[in-house]
Amino acid sequence: MAITNHQRVGKAMDLLKAGLAPFVERELKPQYRDDWLKEAKEALPPPQLPLAGALNDPLGDVSAMQGVKSNR
Repeated sequence: MAITNHQRVGKAMDLLKAGLAPFVERELKPQYRDDWLKEAKEALPPPQLPLAGALNDPLGDVSAMQGVKSNR
């Protein structure tokens, strides 16, 4: 069975999330220490907050990462 475009994009987003998550965490932890997740969520606009994830998956949806910025 052929893979659909929807499945291709979904897989690409999963791979992007897996690649970006360690980078985002690595950049924010030195600045904010244990409060990095709280600071990241505060940087997001209200409509994206539900995409931000929970403690077991803090970066949630990859689209939510676009609003999180390091001050480096």
